[in-house]
Amino acid sequence: MNITNRPWGYYNVLHTVGSNVKLKELTVDPKLCLSMQRHEKRSEFWFVAEGEAAVYTLDTATTDYEVKCHLKAHEYTFIAANEWHMLCNESDEPLKLIEIQFGENCVEEDIERKLT
Repeated sequence: MNITNRPWGYYNVLHTVGSNVKLKELTVDPKLCLSMQRHEKRSEFWFVAEGEAAVYTLDTATTDYEVKCHLKAHEYTFIAANEWHMLCNESDEPLKLIEIQFGENCVEEDIERKLT
């Protein structure tokens, strides 16, 4: 396993295909969120394997956070390149999410975070 610990939980890179496709499993601990972020060179497909996910985006006119969707087990969403997004686990159980990254370059450095 290739686990990387984060303040919100951890992720594990399951598979890569060159620099254009990466498959990850993310585990988000209860009541925690990732940062509001976007990626210039990749899109992401998120599939909830276990738990519930709250997905937020930014209102570009006001920069307020707004709900994009709520997902339960076996539901999914698409995050386009350059789309602001934030993944949250607002429940009392761990969230397990499968993320497929695809695009011009799927590297961790392709990230812009919204500072609060």
